[in-house]
Amino acid sequence: MRPLEEIQREFFNALQMPLRGTSRRSTELPPSEEGHSPEFLAKAEELMKPGANLSSAERLELYHRQYWFRVLDSVAEDFPVLRKMAGEDKFWQLIEAYLQACPSGSYTLRHLGRSVAKFIASWEQLDEKRRRWFSFLAELEYAAMEIFEASEREPLPAEYLATEEIELQPHVKLVEMPVPADLCMKWDSFTPAEDETTYIAVWRGPKGAHLNRLGPVEFELLRRMQKGGRLHELFAEPVEPEPSPEEVQEWFGDWQARGWITARGSAVIELAAQAGEDWSGVDKMGSQARAMED
Repeated sequence: MRPLEEIQREFFNALQMPLRGTSRRSTELPPSEEGHSPEFLAKAEELMKPGANLSSAERLELYHRQYWFRVLDSVAEDFPVLRKMAGEDKFWQLIEAYLQACPSGSYTLRHLGRSVAKFIASWEQLDEKRRRWFSFLAELEYAAMEIFEASEREPLPAEYLATEEIELQPHVKLVEMPVPADLCMKWDSFTPAEDETTYIAVWRGPKGAHLNRLGPVEFELLRRMQKGGRLHELFAEPVEPEPSPEEVQEWFGDWQARGWITARGSAVIELAAQAGEDWSGVDKMGSQARAMED
């Protein structure tokens, strides 16, 4: 008798075969007249017994279509701005190509889109400009989901900044981009601006995901804080242009107001207690995307 694990693996591989037949017409994917491959039909005969009303292929197709419907919906929910910028036809063409190249390898769908940005960067069905813009747009949208799984520690009161080892909160993600892809969040259609190195902080606040532009020096100081250390160590290496004391004071005031600064080893705050929201569903399958706010 074949091991159960081997049978399960082959069944899952069959589910990940391309969506064909009548099931495809129930999705937004580009239409195709192709039927199921001989490999799919053979695998159905091997894995499924025919029933009174359904053939082996029809029984496997029931599971096959549900798998595809679920993963397609999940990725689409996680990248709504990318979908708007790419347009319906190109977006679904992209998502199908991505899911075939990077199929789900986990019991949860939360991380299904983790490689979308990387995939877009080399996907030849987009021109070079769209590859760059859409890749970093996808990175921002995925970051907006990642922050809801990151822990949050007790914020550090200002009077302890000089005496504690300080760190950036784990739920603050720093993104450096060669294009201002964050502008897409406000556009109705893709109208690319001039290329410009752009620095973004994506972070979790009481009302959801927030996205803030940063200057290059502020970004560098936050990146140093991300590594952790004493306050004076942030300025051990010079930064250009050198900020004024007033700028530094303003930045630290903003960071503290947002609760970005914590002390190494400080206690973790429960998400529900910090955000004042019901986070009981955060571990369920599906999208964890929240509305982005400036």
